[in-house]
Amino acid sequence: GSARLYARMYCHGMALLAVSEAYALTGDPRILPFLERGLEFSIATQDPVGGGWRYQPGDPGDMSQFGWQVMALASAEKAGLVIPAATKKGMEKFLLSCCSGSEKGHAGYRPGSRPSVTMTAEALACRGWLGMSDPAAARQATMFLGQELPGEGRTNVYYWYYGTLALHRLQGEDWSRWNRAMQASLIPLQRHEGDLEGSWDPVTVWGPYGGRAYTTAMAALCLEVYYRYLPLEK
Repeated sequence: GSARLYARMYCHGMALLAVSEAYALTGDPRILPFLERGLEFSIATQDPVGGGWRYQPGDPGDMSQFGWQVMALASAEKAGLVIPAATKKGMEKFLLSCCSGSEKGHAGYRPGSRPSVTMTAEALACRGWLGMSDPAAARQATMFLGQELPGEGRTNVYYWYYGTLALHRLQGEDWSRWNRAMQASLIPLQRHEGDLEGSWDPVTVWGPYGGRAYTTAMAALCLEVYYRYLPLEK
């Protein structure tokens, strides 16, 4: 659409995830041609060397773009479409290239970047979708996320979303602590009056870029994790 360079691939990844989930849930054949075209584009634009995605086709990847592509492709695969083995291998390679720490549980924005809680949460969630089981890395990542629970620091629904996805899957006391903090911080911020009722104000990290629709969507996604995904042990 009208998205500019830095937003365009994000928009594609999010749209492909939505279309993939719609097809997986409904089986509506009218959706399939668009899903196939979107999936073909994602596969073609993956960095053939590093295995990630960024702003332009073939760009060396970044973890932020990577998470949306992983979710979209995993959803498409659950819907019955085939993801090439080379594409999966590239995704695993890229994820590991961004990891650091004694157990490789921390993750940065790009290979060699300083680790952050946001990228660590995204990488931990991606490990689950890619079937990359590593309990030691998961534990190191979980401990890192526990150092900045929702409500500590700036309101960042992007970070909270990936943290919620990752920790809900793992369950345990770390998830319980995170979930309590996330609900206590996020729910009171919802608007309850006038034309804006039900929405969240775009005063979060990245909120001014995505606007009210983006901020509300991310908040809703945080609160829908219980209903959309099963914990790991199930």
